[in-house]
Amino acid sequence: MTPTDAKPAEAGDAVSLSRKIDGLRRCFALSRLVAESLDLSEVLERIMTTSRQALCAEAASLLLVDDTPGPGQGELVFTVAQGPACMPLKSGFRLAPGQGVAGWVAASGEPVLLADAYADPRFNREVDRQTGYRTRSMLCVPLTYRERVIGVVQCINKAGGGEFCADDLETFSLLAAQAAVAIVNARLHGEALAKQRMDFDMEVAASVQQGFWPKGAPTLTGFDVAGVSRPCDATGGDYYDYLMRPGEHGERHFLVAVGDVTGHGIQAALLMASVRAFLRSRLLSPGGPAAIVGDVNRLLAEDMGVSGRFITLFLLELCPETGQLRYVRAGHDPALLYDPATDEFQELGGRGIPLGIDADWRYEENLVKGLPPGAVLALGTDGIWEARDAHGEMYGKTRLRHALRRAASLDAAGVAREALADLEAFRQGEPSRDDVTLVVVKAWAGAKHTEAA
Repeated sequence: MTPTDAKPAEAGDAVSLSRKIDGLRRCFALSRLVAESLDLSEVLERIMTTSRQALCAEAASLLLVDDTPGPGQGELVFTVAQGPACMPLKSGFRLAPGQGVAGWVAASGEPVLLADAYADPRFNREVDRQTGYRTRSMLCVPLTYRERVIGVVQCINKAGGGEFCADDLETFSLLAAQAAVAIVNARLHGEALAKQRMDFDMEVAASVQQGFWPKGAPTLTGFDVAGVSRPCDATGGDYYDYLMRPGEHGERHFLVAVGDVTGHGIQAALLMASVRAFLRSRLLSPGGPAAIVGDVNRLLAEDMGVSGRFITLFLLELCPETGQLRYVRAGHDPALLYDPATDEFQELGGRGIPLGIDADWRYEENLVKGLPPGAVLALGTDGIWEARDAHGEMYGKTRLRHALRRAASLDAAGVAREALADLEAFRQGEPSRDDVTLVVVKAWAGAKHTEAA
C-alpha cells in the first residue's frame, strides 16, 4: 500500500470513529434527558427527538406493544410520530403482530436497516398510502427490556437525501437500549403513582363506609343487640344497620337490616351506601317490612338496570313491647334462631329474590310471635359459612350452629365475638376472600312482653 492509498482509508476510519463517538455522546445525552422526567409521554417525546437529531432523520416514530388483554393484545400502536405527515399516526394507528417491518422487528427482536424500503417485501406500504409520505430508507430497532420486546423505534429518510449506514444502526441500537429502560422506569413510576392515588381513595372510601355502620345498638327492653362487619378489602359490599321507627299504636319498633352486595370493593361499597340511603328515607313513610323492601327494590332496579349487580337483604322488625318479629327475606340466607331450652335451631326463611332484579316483585312478610327466653337470633352473610381453610374445606353452617350453641349464655356481643373467633380459628391464618358480617339479637331470660294488639 502506498502512502497516498493510506490517507483515504485513515480519513474513512476517522469519520467512522467520529460518528461512533458522537453516537455515544448522544446516548449519554439521552440518559440525562430521560432521567430528568418520569412522565411517560414526555420521556417518549424526548427519546424520539434525540434519535431523530442524532441520525439526521426526516421522520421518526415509536410503537409500543399493546399488552392489554383483549382483541388488540400484541398489536403495535403508534405512540409517538415526528416529522412530515406524522399527524395521521398520532391517533393510535395500529399494526397487527408481524405486519410490516416494525411487526417483523418486534417478532424477531432483530434490528433492520433498509437502503430501499420499497425493495423489501416486509415493508408495509399502507402507512405511506395513508400519510402521503414516501419512505426511501429506514432504520427499525426493537425496544428490548430483559429479553422482552416492549416496542420498536423507527427513523425514516436521511435529511438531504442520503442513506442510513451501519454506524447509524449501531448508534440507534444504543439509543434504543437506553430508551427501553427509560420507558419501563416511567411506566413503573406511573403505576406507583396510580396505586398511591388508589390507596388514598380506598382509605377515604373505607373511612366513609365505616362511618355508615352503627356506632352502637339502641337500648331495648328485654333484648340485647350486637353486630360486626369485616371487609376483606379496604371497602366491602356487606351492609348492616339498626333503625328505629314508631309503630301503629305508639310503641317503638326496632329494625335490623343485613345485606350483601355482589362483589366487593369500591363499586360494592357505593351500592351499599345507596341501599342504606334508600332504606332510611323509606322509613319516614308508613308501611310494614314488605312494603319497605318493595319500594327500595323498585328504586334499585331503576338505578342498576342491566348492570348485573344486585343485593340480598334480610330486614327484621322487632317490637320490644310485644316481642313480635316481622321479617322479609330478599334473596338473603335465612337467619338462625337458637332456643337453648330445647337445644333446637330454626331457620327464618321465606320467599323473595335479591333487590335490583325485578322492580315489580312482591315481597312476602313473615311473622314470629315472640322469641323464647334466652334465645339467640343470628343474621349473617355468606362470608362466614363459605369461608375456607388452607385445605379448601368450607366452614359451613353446622360449625356456625355449634359456635352459637356454645356461646348462647353470653350477651349478644359475646355471642358475636365467640362465633367470629371460632371462624378465625378454623381459617388458621388463611386470608378472607369475602366480607364477613354478623348481627346477634339476644332475648333476655325472664323478660316480659305484652300481647300484640
